[in-house]
Amino acid sequence: MSDRLYVGIDLGTYQSTISSSAGAIHTIETIVGRPKDPVARNFLGRDVLFGNDALKNKLACNLYRPMAAGVAQDDEANLAAAKAFVSHLLETVDPEEYDEVFGVICSPSHVSFTDKSNLVATLRGQVNAIMVVTEPFATAYGIEEIAGSIVVDIGAGTTDIARIHGTFPSDEDQITIQEAGDWLDLELMELVRKKYTGAQVTKDMVRRWKEASSYVGMDAKEVMVELSVEGKKQVVDIGDLIVEACESIIPLVANAVKKIVATADPEYQPILRNNIILSGGGSLIEGIAARMAEEISDIGDVNVWCVEDAINSVANGALKLAGEMPDDMYTAIN
Repeated sequence: MSDRLYVGIDLGTYQSTISSSAGAIHTIETIVGRPKDPVARNFLGRDVLFGNDALKNKLACNLYRPMAAGVAQDDEANLAAAKAFVSHLLETVDPEEYDEVFGVICSPSHVSFTDKSNLVATLRGQVNAIMVVTEPFATAYGIEEIAGSIVVDIGAGTTDIARIHGTFPSDEDQITIQEAGDWLDLELMELVRKKYTGAQVTKDMVRRWKEASSYVGMDAKEVMVELSVEGKKQVVDIGDLIVEACESIIPLVANAVKKIVATADPEYQPILRNNIILSGGGSLIEGIAARMAEEISDIGDVNVWCVEDAINSVANGALKLAGEMPDDMYTAIN
């Protein structure tokens, strides 16, 4: 057995990624399914399903998305689902091959003591020591942009914005807003239902449409999708609705960015304005960097850009941090 395995974990509302010092990296949708009854248990042949397996069999399962807003929900069923999910995520990097496992896990910028305790509890008994850091800081650390930047992590449950200036950000350096990917999905769902009366749509459907075709800052494009109206198939164009929904989040995130700039040291503000980094799933919206720059241009010259690897940037940054921090920065949790 080897001595120690380091892992970086981005435990997200919609999907989670783990990156290990052994070179493994895996992303799994953060969903847990438990068979509804003995018939379903016999049919599925398992007591618990994860990710795509749970979704494929959702009619036979009770589904749990245990990481609402990026933290474990504070009820028995979801806490149990979160612990089972984290155990499954860790198994993908073969921790049993090592004497000890040290992990850095990422959370939204502002979480309560209870939320952080629940987050740590999901890993109790599964790793030897843990450090909790915020998602924007992990991203900045991983891409070596900690000297002076603003990182905007547009996730599923929350959008987290932080000033990064060579050290761990304080509470005053960070803002969390609830308008993020899930909020955008609900906006798009409502727009579809208003335009196509009687349309039967689910959140998973609109999320897939958004991920395939989201864009801002340009004229409406044709996006044809299939939906049901009272059980009858219809193929409709929702391109105008996708851009309308995506555009609705821009001013909300922009206002939070402006606040982060305005409350910074005035001598440092020009540096921050010229290094605004978008990350998280929301950074994959086509045209978002240019559109965000346009929205905040009234504060002066700005430079807004997107990370290259939006899905893995948080976990990879957490892993880099895990291997470089001294042991006394970790909390033992066994």
